[in-house]
Formats: sequence, structure tokens, C-alpha cells
Amino acid sequence: MSEFTVYLDECLDSDKLIALLQREGWTVISPRNVGTLGLSDADHLEFCAQHGYSLLTADPDDFLALHRQWQAQGRKHAGILAVYAERDLSKNMSDHDIVRAIKNFLASGIPIANQFVVLNHWR
Repeated sequence: MSEFTVYLDECLDSDKLIALLQREGWTVISPRNVGTLGLSDADHLEFCAQHGYSLLTADPDDFLALHRQWQAQGRKHAGILAVYAERDLSKNMSDHDIVRAIKNFLASGIPIANQFVVLNHWR
């Protein structure tokens, strides 16, 4: 599982989450470090597709729409990992929850490429 590379959407680009993800042995790409800060969601997904990075976002609705658009166009990406906000704020996923959910999903053996994965289901 250490060969996993994840790109953080700006909404999840925090030093704490980066450190937790890196502790798992994963490569983490931050928009702050690669000059993509401020790009549109479509441009973030394009960047990830070009580099083979899976994208981690807490802006699921916009990326689900992009995912569906790409599928309809036959375009490929390395996967979108989405975190949804809960109605009950006490149930929102923490950074630790996000890392655990990614570990659980990757351990399942389900291919991530071209998928839209709701991490809330993988706690």
C-alpha cells in the first residue's frame, strides 16, 4: 500500500493531514507545494490525471459532477476520494478518520482508478 500517491484538494490541504498520510508511507502532494493553489476543481482533477495522483477532497458534489462528466467523455483519472460533511457535526470525519478510511479502502483491494469513493463508508 505504500505506493499510493494522494493529491489534497485545497479544502483538505493541512500540515496535520499531510503528516498523518505520510506516516502511512504514502506520497502526499499539496497544492501549496506544486503551484496549483487557486486552480479550479476541473484543473485540479486534470493535474491529478496527468500525474497519476488520486485526489482527496471534502468538496464531493463538485468532484462527483466532474467524475460523471469524465466518465461520459471516456476520460480516465486515478480516483477521487471524497469526504462528505455529516448533518450531525459530531460525526464529521477527523483527519485520523480520513486516514483510517483510506487504509480500509486500499486494503479491500478494490481498484481506485476511475472511481469516486465515498470515504465516509470506509470508516
